[in-house]
Amino acid sequence: MDFFERMKHQTGVCLNDVQQQAVMHTDGPLLVLASPGAGKTTTLNMKIGYLLMEEKISPDRIMAITFSKSSAQDMSDRFDEFFSELMNDKVHFSTIHSFAFKVVREWLRKTKQDFQLIEGNLNGEELKKGWDGPDIPLHKKFILKKLYEDTNRSQITDDEMDELMTYISFVKNRMVEGKELEQVRCNVKQASSIYLEYERFKENHQGKLLLDFDDMLTYCHQILLDDKEILSKYQRQFEYILTDESQDNSIVQHEIVEQLAKPQNNLCVVADDDQSIFMWRGSDVTKLLQFEKTYPGGTVITMSQNYRSSQEIVKASNQFIKRNKNRYAKEMFTENPSHKPVEITSLRNYEEQLSYVIEEISKAGPEEEVAILYRNNSSAVPLADKLDKAGIRFYMKDIDAKFFKHWIVEDILNFMRFSYNDRRVDILERIHTKFNAYISKKQVAFLRMRDGQASVFDTLANLDLPDYQHKNIKQAKKRFKEINEMEPAKAIRTIRENLGYAHALNKMSEKFGFNAEHLMSILDTLEEIAEGLGSLKGFADRLKDLESLIQTSKFNRHKSSLTLTTFHSAKGLEYDRVYMVDLINGIIPSKDDMETYRNKNTAPMEEAVRLFYVGMTRARKKLELLTYHYKGKERVSESIFVMNMRRIVQPAGGSTGKKRKRSSPDLSDESLLTLEEIELGKEVVHRTFGPGVVKEYGGDQIGIQFAEAGYKELLLEVCIANGLLQKQTEKV
Repeated sequence: MDFFERMKHQTGVCLNDVQQQAVMHTDGPLLVLASPGAGKTTTLNMKIGYLLMEEKISPDRIMAITFSKSSAQDMSDRFDEFFSELMNDKVHFSTIHSFAFKVVREWLRKTKQDFQLIEGNLNGEELKKGWDGPDIPLHKKFILKKLYEDTNRSQITDDEMDELMTYISFVKNRMVEGKELEQVRCNVKQASSIYLEYERFKENHQGKLLLDFDDMLTYCHQILLDDKEILSKYQRQFEYILTDESQDNSIVQHEIVEQLAKPQNNLCVVADDDQSIFMWRGSDVTKLLQFEKTYPGGTVITMSQNYRSSQEIVKASNQFIKRNKNRYAKEMFTENPSHKPVEITSLRNYEEQLSYVIEEISKAGPEEEVAILYRNNSSAVPLADKLDKAGIRFYMKDIDAKFFKHWIVEDILNFMRFSYNDRRVDILERIHTKFNAYISKKQVAFLRMRDGQASVFDTLANLDLPDYQHKNIKQAKKRFKEINEMEPAKAIRTIRENLGYAHALNKMSEKFGFNAEHLMSILDTLEEIAEGLGSLKGFADRLKDLESLIQTSKFNRHKSSLTLTTFHSAKGLEYDRVYMVDLINGIIPSKDDMETYRNKNTAPMEEAVRLFYVGMTRARKKLELLTYHYKGKERVSESIFVMNMRRIVQPAGGSTGKKRKRSSPDLSDESLLTLEEIELGKEVVHRTFGPGVVKEYGGDQIGIQFAEAGYKELLLEVCIANGLLQKQTEKV
């Protein structure tokens, strides 16, 4: 009985021909391209079993690396499930970070250097400590906070801290140096200068080397380059190296693996270039695309059979990913039965989307596994609110309660607190620059010295003030009194519109480089939560309850069949029903994705396509894409990816909408623009408005910047059906 017959008999695993080919390839470099649901983890474990049982390789000669701790644990559990009764050998599955740290520790001992890790949890009180004095917390966030303040002479926000840490991780994983540091996009002022100062601080701190998680990789890489003794030791130890989820590896991670695999290059790389979605933290799909160049004579095997999804989902996903150009050509297929078409649901507004998805989830069977997927964590809070009000229990994979600690949430609560008591100078001090009463710091200082028995507005009104400020202070007092008697949702709208808070946020965004769209989305979410609540106190209590609900949802993993998660965190998972929500331009793809695409940088847009593809391929039987036309009062456009999917699942002639009868123009002219040819940056000519460039499209509209007529939003169907748009002819 050969190995595969034994495995079928003893473990129940039956590998197809391509999977068997991947298992038996043991000499030389191998790239296994595994489509979603292709059984890559099973195949990789069977390959390790083959090396142990058939090739008689000692387990300590095998290095199995994956991207995350959870993936390493999953692989280890699956290995034990298959082989624990067949052998006593144990293979160590680890992340590349843990291996790198092992190398770094060995080198530090060898060179007799003391070190300290500066990662881990840091509570708010520690972060507030001063720089001088005893017991300074040597922590990454604390150090960056201090360096930011020294450089920019202002306090760093939570959003800026997150972005700065992402920037630092990116440049280290991409091994960016010198002048190129300033070319990496970051909305934090002086990010490259802060990074360089951070590195100097870590290397020169009282004779002790300070290390963060990314240092484990960069130091390991340099050690393997410089210390031939350590490099040779690990090259001799590991005869076979297997890496899973390699599309998520950064440049420095790829190069560590390349060094270790030499000179035999008995390397098995398991990956899917179509699921590379972590570019923002340094992953680099080009390393996979250059595999045969890096390893001349290397073998590439494609595992294209999907065992997860229905015929309809596989066909639609396979067609959608072909939108990308920088990828290995492959055809995903399945022998699973047909189920139902991919559904696209377009709703009037964001609120209708929430109500619709709650209603649909309530129809799911008790045994069905259901997921709501979204690009940004901010989508989760209003979903959690609606689900809780509907009495539906859920598990949230990404616990992110930072929303409730955001300074905008605190601002809104402070506005409400001040409406209860406008004598509170301590609250006024926090919000006086954020509404249109033009109260200065000097005036706040004056108020602090008063007895506090009168309204701050009355006290200020008795001063010698400019006429415009007298008028605004009187108006502000009236507004705050009205806010105190309003329902919470109306109060928030009054704060943002009538008190001028939204205007203040836009001004702050211009001055400090904040993402205004993100800030406004937080206000939208607060309004959504506030709907239907009767009092301002009820709103404050609801926020506390919702924060607790989200934090404790992690305990519902085995109690609820409904999961809420981001597209990123859904990778590797699967569900019977998948609802992809908030599919509008500006979210997926993001404004940055579209802007860089217009400027001929296709990489971010291609990653957004891969992210959408990852979401689609989580579904086993039902996949529904949800979009809408309005977010609050703002008109939004359907994601261009949804438009792509309409072409795939509703081909020409498949529309069922009623159309007004009209005489059809002659559309046989090949110079006319077709729906399939529309893309951002496309140069076109409109019959009336002349030449222009496509700046935005989605849903039923197309946005074109015309050379003479300026920017116009036009009805796409009308333009195409009436032959109003031509392709720009090449200039001779």
